[in-house]
Amino acid sequence: MNRQVLASRLLLGFIVLLMISTVLPLGVCTSAEINNFSVTPDKAGYYIGETPNLIVKFDYKNVASGTQLKIEIYNSTSDLVYTISGITVTGNGTYEQTHALTSGFTKETGSEQYTAKLIDVSTGFKLAEAKFTINVQTENIMLLVSWIDASQDRKIDENEQVTFSVFIQWAFVNETKSATLYVKVDGRNELTIDTVSITQGSGQQSEQWQTSFTKGSHTVTFELRDAQNNLLATASVTIKVGVTEGASTLDLIKENFMYITFTLVLIVVIVIAVKKK
Repeated sequence: MNRQVLASRLLLGFIVLLMISTVLPLGVCTSAEINNFSVTPDKAGYYIGETPNLIVKFDYKNVASGTQLKIEIYNSTSDLVYTISGITVTGNGTYEQTHALTSGFTKETGSEQYTAKLIDVSTGFKLAEAKFTINVQTENIMLLVSWIDASQDRKIDENEQVTFSVFIQWAFVNETKSATLYVKVDGRNELTIDTVSITQGSGQQSEQWQTSFTKGSHTVTFELRDAQNNLLATASVTIKVGVTEGASTLDLIKENFMYITFTLVLIVVIVIAVKKK
């Protein structure tokens, strides 16, 4: 056999070995499988600067002992923006762990889609791929107002005591801050009801205020302001003395307040916003 033929065969053998090493994931375990790879944010939405977490899950079968994996995360323009490392699997099983990203994923409001690629560290082979979306929202603070008269007949008589319940709800707040709840009737001088701690993330608090009215129609306005006197939220209700009022939606909210999941309402808002984008 001449040297040219031998050299050709050696080159061919090298190419074959190279191809095998390229196409066989997870070392030499040709029957290894990765199934049901999913990457899911732990929240439907985040406030600006919050650190999101990803719930990573996949099934694996016939994986070589001590196989090292990583997850590469690419943005919508296919740039590698983050890598999750330190994933080790062996044999058969299900991997499910929560991994923290960085606040860089929530530096501005909006919805951004990312692609997560599960990679075999030893071969560089992509085993699976999944997409996920990070939603970032600005703070949302709202007031809901309900009232009940002393006789509880939904008819306010002149000088009858009326109790107002003010429900304060917030979400996507990026830092805890102090606020003050005020009330004014018919535009007259405002009165201070109480201070409220708007905590980071989401939360809720309720306050009550009582007064009575003279004849006629009256507008009661509640305002929530921060330490710099910036208006955070406001709500008004009109009171008609001597007129029977039916139960309002806000009264139903009051009765079932503990069963209202404010987060679910916000999720609907997020989904609608994403669909419109």
